[in-house]
Amino acid sequence: MSFINKDKGKGKEPSPVAATASTTPAASASVSTTIADALTAEERVYQETVHQLQKTYAKKIKPLEQAYCFEGFHSAPLTAQDIGSKPMVLLLGQYSTGKTTFVEYLLGESYPGAHVGIEPTTDRFVAIMSGPEPKVIPGHAAAVSGELPFSGLT
Repeated sequence: MSFINKDKGKGKEPSPVAATASTTPAASASVSTTIADALTAEERVYQETVHQLQKTYAKKIKPLEQAYCFEGFHSAPLTAQDIGSKPMVLLLGQYSTGKTTFVEYLLGESYPGAHVGIEPTTDRFVAIMSGPEPKVIPGHAAAVSGELPFSGLT
């Protein structure tokens, strides 16, 4: 079970219609294998694209930022994790306006730590990311992890 669906169909078995269209279990297995192979190829293309972007930034853009002191008036140079991270969406609003319900609708399932109620129930930030199984990572651990696109405040 994925925590978030990165793309439609990723991480899911073929739909019941596709599975029942074939008459033999072997045909259903080959459909599943073909889908898994295609996703693996997509992931390889994605990883190669990210790697090329990281190289281009390091060779062409970062030297310009350093030469013109870009860090002094805008932001620090990007890291490899910044370039390779997935896009993020920030959802803000008053309490009891449906933010948690909206996120659960998009996910198609509830997520760990989600509480719905009349009174304010969420008193912290929550980052929902894809993964093989649902889990909760404390904020301080996420901020110091080199694998996640988060950092502590400076």
